[in-house]
Amino acid sequence: MLLAVAVILAPATAVAQGGLPTCGTIAPTASSPFVWAFANNACRDLSSYLVSQGDGSWSLNTPKVEVGRGVVQLNGNFDSDPFITFGATTINGTAGPITYAFLFGTPITPGFYSVATSTGGVSVTNGARGNTTVTTSGIYPTFISGYGTVGFSPTNLGVDLGTASCNATGVPFTVTTVCDQGSTSNTFATAFYDNLEGLLTYTQDDAFSVASWSGAVTIDTATPEPATIGLFGLGLVVIGGLARRRRTN
Repeated sequence: MLLAVAVILAPATAVAQGGLPTCGTIAPTASSPFVWAFANNACRDLSSYLVSQGDGSWSLNTPKVEVGRGVVQLNGNFDSDPFITFGATTINGTAGPITYAFLFGTPITPGFYSVATSTGGVSVTNGARGNTTVTTSGIYPTFISGYGTVGFSPTNLGVDLGTASCNATGVPFTVTTVCDQGSTSNTFATAFYDNLEGLLTYTQDDAFSVASWSGAVTIDTATPEPATIGLFGLGLVVIGGLARRRRTN
């Protein structure tokens, strides 16, 4: 059962390392995906735009919605496999800077995981002033971060991505700059998770400027190295030989 749409005017909670912002009094559930959009002091729950595909995955496509003097449009795919892919487009309704944050969460196949990856990039089109910059926000020190959770107790997965600002300067409304933030991965001690969250956050200035993001966060189990597999196979052979020797003695 998806969360209902609600508009809650509440501060976008600052995020400490390993923490996540919250959308007022709305709480996620372990069995439902969710999407929260933050812009300055406003928060909007957009979870009702998630559509179940009937196979453990959900698609996301929102119309343009107003959040905190900005216009937001989101898309994505959430999968219990597990991964989250997302896209976010924001249009500033004011000349001053707007800090955006988008928290995407989904239940995943409960299990033990040990590898995480993230990837992302942004294109920026300048606005009325002709000089638009997208920078990291005060909510989190990188643009993208990923979390494994049990219920809603989050652990940072160590795939924080992107700190370089992206600027588009020139004749107003005519210049677009593409800034690839690349990708990163992390291998960590095996841990049990039943939910996956991805956080995208940034600050954008210039009235009517446009920032369009795409990104993804995934977790998986580590694939053993070929040498490790070989040693494991050799161990089985040795054990089998010892067992046969015992039977013949």
